[in-house]
Order: sequence, then C-alpha cells, then structure tokens
Amino acid sequence: MNTNEIYERITNTIIELLEEHKASDYSQSWYNLSGEVFARNIVNKHVYNGINQLLLSFIRRKRQYPCNRWLTFKQMEKYNARIIKGSKAAMVVYTSVIYIDEDTGRNITHTVEQLLQHGQSIEHLNLRKIGYLKSYNVFNVACVEGLPEEFYRIDELEQLSEIERDERAESMIREIGADIVFDAQNEAYYKPSEDKIYMPLPKQFVSKEAFLSVMYHETSHWTGAAHRLNRPILNKFGTKEYAFEELIAELSSAFMLAYLGYESRITDNAAYIENWLSVMKNDTKFVIQAASQAQAASDYILQLANVEIAA
Repeated sequence: MNTNEIYERITNTIIELLEEHKASDYSQSWYNLSGEVFARNIVNKHVYNGINQLLLSFIRRKRQYPCNRWLTFKQMEKYNARIIKGSKAAMVVYTSVIYIDEDTGRNITHTVEQLLQHGQSIEHLNLRKIGYLKSYNVFNVACVEGLPEEFYRIDELEQLSEIERDERAESMIREIGADIVFDAQNEAYYKPSEDKIYMPLPKQFVSKEAFLSVMYHETSHWTGAAHRLNRPILNKFGTKEYAFEELIAELSSAFMLAYLGYESRITDNAAYIENWLSVMKNDTKFVIQAASQAQAASDYILQLANVEIAA
C-alpha cells in the first residue's frame, strides 16, 4: 500500500466515523476511551498515539471488541497463537523518510542512516528529505487464540472516585499556568492578543465533563501561541485553516478527557463537522496532520502539569 492509499484509507475511516456521529444526531460518543483507557500493544505495552489511537479505538467500538489491546502477527507467533477464522486486521501507520542527494538525484538513504547510526554529522551533505507513510497490521486480542490468559483478562480498573477525578482535572488546569478569566458569559475562547482564555463560570455548564471539554479545547488553542507550539491560530471561520485548528483543539480535548477518565465526545456543532467533512473529502492528509498536532498539544499540556506521559 503506497502513501496516498494509506492517506485515503484513513480519511475514509474518519469520514465514516463523523457521518455516523451525524446520523445519530450527535448523541453517540464518537471517540470513547473510557473503561479500557487507551489502545495499546499488549506485548510491549506501547500506547498508540495520534491517528493510530483514534483509528484503533474507533475500530474497537465498531467491531465491539471487549478490550483495546492489540498485537502484530510476529508477536503472535512468539506464543504459537493463531488468528480466529474470519477476523480482520486493523492498520497502524508510521512515518518514514528517504534522503535524496540534491547534486546527483540519487537516493542515499542507506548511507545517511549509516552515518547517523555511528553518530556522524550529515551537515556536509546537500540533502532533500522526503517523508512518507508506511503501515502494518495489528489484531485485537479478541481475534487471536492461544495467547497467555492474562492478555484476555478484563481486570477491574483501578479508578478514581468522581470527586478525586474532578479534583485532579482541575488541579492540572491550575498547574499548566494559563491565564484564565471566568465570568458570567455565554462564550468560551482564547484571545491570542492577550494570551488569555475566557470561560463562562463552571456552574453554567450542564456537567463537569462538559466544562472540562470546553476548558481543554480552549487550552489546546492556547498551546498554539507563537512562544509555545507555534501553530497558525488566527484564522477566518469557514476556511480550511480554521477547520484544521478547531479539529486539533477538539481532538486534543478528547485525548485529555480520556486520559482523565471521562468519556470523550466530539462537538455537536454541525457547522464544524460539515466543514471538516468538506475539507477531508478534498484533502486526505488533513485529519492525519491534525491528529499529530493534537497529540503534540495534549502532550504539551501534560508536561506542563508535570504528568508523566506513557511510552
């Protein structure tokens, strides 16, 4: 599968997800990580990031797997396990790179990799770096027979009480050091010229989860300031750039709420969703790039809050 085919396949999956969300009149959780928490590799404990987290969690829900644990075919072989007939794989993607010598036009990736592996500089080379996507398949443990018993066991998760969870979420907001102004108003927004987040009062929200969803959405915009992650955040509504930044903030907020143990829901703002769908149908890189930057935003927030990020 080439890079363009990977982009197209992922984009079609996310479009399907958003269309389902629309069809449910926005009542269904589009991205629910509560319970098993994040999608992870059951063998090496790696937590999948960005677009892979989004895709695997969506596939888990769609196929009704009891847990969010995955492994590769090679990992399966180590345990002499086998795939259950009729089971389907899921795709995981990662970026790779090739190096082209600008003087000769030759692919010198192997030479560059050898130099880097030996700690040698490549600054003297006139290089063009070309990134591309690669993919491999993983299977949910529910699709595999013969694995160790503990791989299947659904343990009772050690969860914080509702009060402890809410206190932790609010403590993290204080820890990041953002300038937040609370007032009796009906709008929530980040104002770049003042570097401030403006929020309604917490009591104006229907639930703690609703308050935190908006809070982390605006905090994600805050991470885009030039002296932080430096994203273009001053965009006109209705443009592709505006849709891109809103999707980053929405995904980052979902990642944060999932981390804290809340159910993550996409916005029910029909205008946002129509804008995203419109862009995705014409730009297959849109959602992958947004998910990558959303992961960077949520990682940045967690680092400021002195939270250790899982590998």
